[in-house]
Amino acid sequence: MNIRDIDLNLLVFLDALLRERSVTKAAQAMDISQPAMSNALRRLRTLLGDPVLVRTAGGMQPTARAEQLHRPVRNALSQMEAAIAPNRAFEPETAHRLFTILITDYAASVLMPRVVGVLEQEAPNIALNILSAGSDAIDQIERGEADFLVNRFGKLPANFHQQRLWSDRLACLIRKDHPALVAAGGELTLETFLAQKHVLITQTGVGLSRIDEELADRGLAREISVLTRHYQLPRELVANSNMIVALPARIARYQARHLGLAVLDPPVELAEFHIGIAWGALDHHDLAHRWLRERIIAIARETLS
Repeated sequence: MNIRDIDLNLLVFLDALLRERSVTKAAQAMDISQPAMSNALRRLRTLLGDPVLVRTAGGMQPTARAEQLHRPVRNALSQMEAAIAPNRAFEPETAHRLFTILITDYAASVLMPRVVGVLEQEAPNIALNILSAGSDAIDQIERGEADFLVNRFGKLPANFHQQRLWSDRLACLIRKDHPALVAAGGELTLETFLAQKHVLITQTGVGLSRIDEELADRGLAREISVLTRHYQLPRELVANSNMIVALPARIARYQARHLGLAVLDPPVELAEFHIGIAWGALDHHDLAHRWLRERIIAIARETLS
């Protein structure tokens, strides 16, 4: 397929169709007739060899191929608009944009309710696609499949930008009436800690946690009974067993309030860790992208610092 053979207006129509998920609403948004938008959809289906939108019980839904195309198309149109009118300020109250954020469920539960609340007031037409951050998150950013990564970072590629959002420490979640805790007078000693079974939260499913690395340095080890990528499941396991889980203190305190659990310091000394936001060079100068990341950074620092 040669770009010279494509009517680029179809990309504008594709963006409207995927945003509105309705031929009628897309036509209204573009100020054209419904038959004209239906014709554009037919041409898009022929061009892409894909239905683009399919009717389901829940209304018109985009196909997987259409979902994959939406962000690159939306960003290309935004960049073209910015290039043609470079001095025009970004207007969040009227802007339509879909942003994809790769984030752990811990960071999402701490940060995203605050971000969504602000967007609802300041940029009601900006939509967020919130996905779990996996091992290929950096590649997804570089391929243009996502806008932001929110997580703990090691060394990032040289063409990436990043900012710190907040800091946290690990804390242990345990039943207040745990027999070993009661026997130790409510103190989580190293001996008590090592004698229990543990839940390990791991994003990769392999390797040691920071607690296990510290224990290994002392020639010690704990018994891991459950490994999981999720931050919500462990609280239920702990509440209904004698297991212990170590997780970030911010979410541990929240979970403890609802299930009658105790939040205690680990019996080994651990440094705090930092959660940051990262993005690629291609998005760095995009006005909408800059506005959203600056709002996310400000929200995190104002409410989580």
